[in-house]
Amino acid sequence: MKQADIRLRGETVADQDAIEEVVCRAFESMEEAYLIRYVRDLYPTFDRRYSITAWDGEDLVGHALFTPVNMRLMGSSVRALLVGPVAVVPRRQRQGIGRRMIHYGHDLGRRDGFALAFLQGIPAYYPRLGYYPCYGAAKAVIDVEKLPEPSRKFARLPVHQADLPWLSERYLVEHADVDFAVLRGTTLEEWTLPIADATMWWTEDGRRAAYTLSKATGDWTREYILILADDPRLARDVIAAAKPASLEHHPSGWLARNVLDREWAHCEVALRDSHMAYELQDGALKPYLDAVQAQKRSPGSCLNPLPFLL
Repeated sequence: MKQADIRLRGETVADQDAIEEVVCRAFESMEEAYLIRYVRDLYPTFDRRYSITAWDGEDLVGHALFTPVNMRLMGSSVRALLVGPVAVVPRRQRQGIGRRMIHYGHDLGRRDGFALAFLQGIPAYYPRLGYYPCYGAAKAVIDVEKLPEPSRKFARLPVHQADLPWLSERYLVEHADVDFAVLRGTTLEEWTLPIADATMWWTEDGRRAAYTLSKATGDWTREYILILADDPRLARDVIAAAKPASLEHHPSGWLARNVLDREWAHCEVALRDSHMAYELQDGALKPYLDAVQAQKRSPGSCLNPLPFLL
């Protein structure tokens, strides 16, 4: 079958089961298919036009998900496309179908005014499509043995609708100067991700102290990912109570600059070959790349809101 015979279009409701089958066959797992289901059902910026399907006659042979997001870049918010998963059924791989779906998504994004597309993917493949490494992963490493004892007790409660404005505001403050940070909005689903423990911490006198996002590990401990707070003293007490060995916080963020103490924590960020971006608008990345090269900014880091990265 020639590439010209492959037909590309956005998904319809009737395509959903076929998409899950294609993705499961491509990855030999349902994890990525469940991710697409989560984004479709719960993520507020999902757009069926950007859930791209590839058809050989009546047979679905490929799927690529582009999720519209708002992200931080050079102190501003820009519209971007988060790419993945990209799947082609095994018998049709290495025939250019994935490349065509990616180019189709780029054309849509360029037409609709998105600044860039970005992903975490295979370094040997995506540079052939114009992607190049330009951001990385951040981590705050905490020496739990040196943490002071917390000076107060906390109640841990679910995230409620009334917490959402505070969460959105604190997330923006935390990531105001963190390039490639994907911003979250004010829907409950964005803050209570599947398979994760999203918890609000309250003081005994009824003050909101912090939000934490964590997941269980195999040894019955918790791996903490994110802490949001508005009071450095309360944030330190929450860290002392939770005792996280690490957090996915950037050194340019609010927590690193206002809460973490050099006596028991340090924050770092490093470029990753797998963390790549593609300019949809000419020059969209140049100011950022120039600033990183001149060591005027740290490399950006994406704390991805989608659950397959938790």
